[in-house]
Amino acid sequence: MLGVAHFLLLTALTIATNTLVLRTGERIGIDGPVKVEAGRVIFRSGGALYSVAESDVDLNATDEAGVPVAIREEKPGRLKVTAEEKARLLRDLENNHSGTAASAEALSFPAGPGPEQEMAAASGGEWSWKYAAQAHEEAIRQAQENLDLLRNKADALRSHIAGLLSLGYKPDQFSYDTTQLAHTEEQIPGAALDVQRAQRAFDQFRDDARRQGVLPGYLR
Repeated sequence: MLGVAHFLLLTALTIATNTLVLRTGERIGIDGPVKVEAGRVIFRSGGALYSVAESDVDLNATDEAGVPVAIREEKPGRLKVTAEEKARLLRDLENNHSGTAASAEALSFPAGPGPEQEMAAASGGEWSWKYAAQAHEEAIRQAQENLDLLRNKADALRSHIAGLLSLGYKPDQFSYDTTQLAHTEEQIPGAALDVQRAQRAFDQFRDDARRQGVLPGYLR
């Protein structure tokens, strides 16, 4: 069978799986199939859409993770113990005809997952939160870059117009520059509002994460 990476040279690929495997060995729980196209791996996790570089993903391992595995259904209400533990319990019961209480060791069972483990599982996984936080940070960065570009353009136009005036040009001789300056200045308040909205969305995201008990390191 041809490798997944070789197949990508011919066409786009969709992998039916619920686990994305990174080349670092980390695994991300996802919703629905993985799509590989134009050097990017596109997937959904926690209801959000993400895109990562194909080079960061182990596509063969991701494809293998999608192969269904037969799982034996356990009957509800039963404790799972090994054969050795079962034999030990039976011996203790046979030796306990005198009515004395069974030892604490005989009644002990392996402890289940602790609260921190359950919280981590419920949070959707570290990488789901990391990618969501990075998406918010990128939105803020792009909004700020757009605002900076508009401000720099306005400053450049003002300097240009001032230079023309100092050379004795009349306003009607550079009306295009004046129009461009007015149009740019009109866009600055909206761009500044976009930055505020992106930051507010990120703050709300982090507040929601804290309420769900997500560890601070997951949001970096």
